[in-house]
Amino acid sequence: MPGRNFRSGMGRGRGRRLRLIDPIILLTLHKEPTHGYSLMEELAHYGVTQLDISILYRALHQMEEMGWVTSTQQEDSSQGPPRRVYQITALGESILAESISDLEKRAADMEKIIADYKAHMSAQTERRS
Repeated sequence: MPGRNFRSGMGRGRGRRLRLIDPIILLTLHKEPTHGYSLMEELAHYGVTQLDISILYRALHQMEEMGWVTSTQQEDSSQGPPRRVYQITALGESILAESISDLEKRAADMEKIIADYKAHMSAQTERRS
């Protein structure tokens, strides 16, 4: 999709690598709107366990600035102060689809590297025998 590069607006140095937290956040919000601590639980589900909550909120703020998500203050919270609830936008859904496509390509590239490594190691072992 022209003009909808998921890396756009992410700043120098971050554009060439895929930040895995972005597609995880967008996927989670695609399933249902939620708040930050629920997003932390979902990140842990995908193996992202050493992430400081401030990094998550910074990512959410950036996504909101880029129009990928919106947020509202949840006033009817029965536990503690009101929470900010995040929801994916139509642009965020498009970015999620692009992110998944990129992940699929990267997975195929990694599988090729692993297969080539195994073939190389196998050939080396045969030569030594």
